[in-house]
Amino acid sequence: MSKPRILLIDDDEALLGSLRDLLEAFDYEVYLATNGPAGLSQAQETKPDLVILDVMMRTDTEGLEIARRLRSLPELRATRIMLVTGMLKTLGIAGSSLTIDPQWLPVDLILEKPVEPDMLIKEIRRLLKNKHSGDKK
Repeated sequence: MSKPRILLIDDDEALLGSLRDLLEAFDYEVYLATNGPAGLSQAQETKPDLVILDVMMRTDTEGLEIARRLRSLPELRATRIMLVTGMLKTLGIAGSSLTIDPQWLPVDLILEKPVEPDMLIKEIRRLLKNKHSGDKK
């Protein structure tokens, strides 16, 4: 059985390195991109099982735009998308109260930065379990 593939897209290179080390320790195959267009290209090439995506990179909404683009591509439509952002607290929004609208916000989960490693691994396992148990075609 092959390792689950995770693509990390964030403009914070130090965070990318830390997350890569954490995920590789849990036996995930990890790919990195530091901006949306590079992440989209990497996703088309590697077909990840999960994309973990920051919202604010080169623009305030780059992550949202990339999530929409990922969902629009037939070969990536079933890819799980986890949005990780530091802007919910800034906006006074509780992540648990945010309704995920598949048109406006086409993601499977939103987590607030900083994310505790244990919580991140738990949510990754949950998303990938659901993907592999429910999306086989």
